[in-house]
Amino acid sequence: MGDPHLLPVDRTLTRVVILMRLLGWAWMVILILVAMFTAEPEPDIPILVGAVLLGTAGTGLTLVAAKRGFLGEIWYVALDGAIALLLVSAGWLAGTDFISGGYPASWVFIVAFATNFRSTIVIGAIAAIVFALLHLVMDLDQTRLFGSVQFLVVAVVVGWAFEALRERDRLRIHAEEERAQAEADLARERERSMRLEERSQIARRLHDSVLQTLKLISDTSEDPAEVRYLARVQERDLRQTINEYQSQHEDSFRARLLDVRATVEDRFRVEIEQVIRDDAEMNDALRAVVAATSEALNNAARHSGMQQIDLFSEIHDGVAQVNVRDRGTGFDPETVARGGLADSIVNRVEAAGGAAEVRSAPGKGTEIEIRVPLS
Repeated sequence: MGDPHLLPVDRTLTRVVILMRLLGWAWMVILILVAMFTAEPEPDIPILVGAVLLGTAGTGLTLVAAKRGFLGEIWYVALDGAIALLLVSAGWLAGTDFISGGYPASWVFIVAFATNFRSTIVIGAIAAIVFALLHLVMDLDQTRLFGSVQFLVVAVVVGWAFEALRERDRLRIHAEEERAQAEADLARERERSMRLEERSQIARRLHDSVLQTLKLISDTSEDPAEVRYLARVQERDLRQTINEYQSQHEDSFRARLLDVRATVEDRFRVEIEQVIRDDAEMNDALRAVVAATSEALNNAARHSGMQQIDLFSEIHDGVAQVNVRDRGTGFDPETVARGGLADSIVNRVEAAGGAAEVRSAPGKGTEIEIRVPLS
């Protein structure tokens, strides 16, 4: 039989059992009340009162069984069957007609809940025979014998319905498990394909960059400056590749800054030492920061007269900050025309809600600080 309580459909079946038990109990109470006031000769009232109390206790026990989880236990099925049998006997003992109402039929629902289709039919047939014999012993109206067949009919219908619903639930659960397994297998296969694709991309980039650079270094080994430049370019490209694979952002602020750095280095053959502490997804504010940084680096490479430029970037307290510094010729911000510098850097940053500060002096280099809030 397995454990039926493991199936979600059992919550619905439990409600059905409770409903039928309450209906059977209400039917029984009505019959007993009618017997008390209309039966001739007058029945034994204390027995009828006892039947009401017994049926009420059995109904209360059904509610407790449903809540505590022993509605499907065999011992409870046997106990409830004994209560049903006593209620059927109560009418005969009280000297009146059949007064158990729908309580015995609701017991068949409990049997169907606790067992399977085959067991329900067997128990329903036994109940039909037992209650028919009781009718004979009690010498009740012979037409009552046919009422005993209800137990077998209810057992067939209810047993089949409960079994079908549970089987359908098992099939649904099995299908969901298979689908979940298939989705998990597909996810693993996708992950495996992604890893293979990443490895393939890394291999292609290594072939297209590292190996070619090593070949160029070999061919230009007599030119130390060119060898140094090629080695630096390769180091830069490798760092950029690592950053792309490690970044959690589709459009990375760090990657954009590294692209700007690479462009300026290749164009002017300078060295840009960068410290980029933080990363973020690109937005309008960061696009303004990148554009201003690009202009600052180009100005430094073009006018400072130095081969090394420093680039620093961080995001702190919701503000993106970039510093571009060189130790070159410098200038006096008060005397040098600032039109191009203001248009390309300061105005662009201020339009994004930030600020740009230019610190420079003749012979002491130049530093441009860019600060833009991200919200």
